[in-house]
Amino acid sequence: MTRWGWLLLVAAFPAYADLEPGRWEITGRSEAQGADAKGFTQTQCLTAADAGDPGRIFGGRGTPCEFVNRRDTGSLITFEIACATQPPVRGSGSVRYARDSLEGDLELNLEGFSTRSHISGRRLGGC
Repeated sequence: MTRWGWLLLVAAFPAYADLEPGRWEITGRSEAQGADAKGFTQTQCLTAADAGDPGRIFGGRGTPCEFVNRRDTGSLITFEIACATQPPVRGSGSVRYARDSLEGDLELNLEGFSTRSHISGRRLGGC
């Protein structure tokens, strides 16, 4: 998964507590200006305990990014992101979720360059 795809998944972590534990399939696609789109699909077992540490699930630990202006309506999370990288990265995104599915988009900008990522996930069943 691309680094920015991980960020989108980590940004969804408040919703994760509402997701049903089990085997999940996450699919994503990232597009950058002037580059071919890159996709990924991963399947993993998510436990109830994972809800407390989304970095453990999605590998987002060590990312120098802060999620600000996060709003959760109970089915939709919107947020802005600021990364302390060189050059600095800024962006915004949203994740729509239910107990057995999620779908989200993220747009990031740095020095005139932008990327767009889209993810979707679905619960496949028990582990």
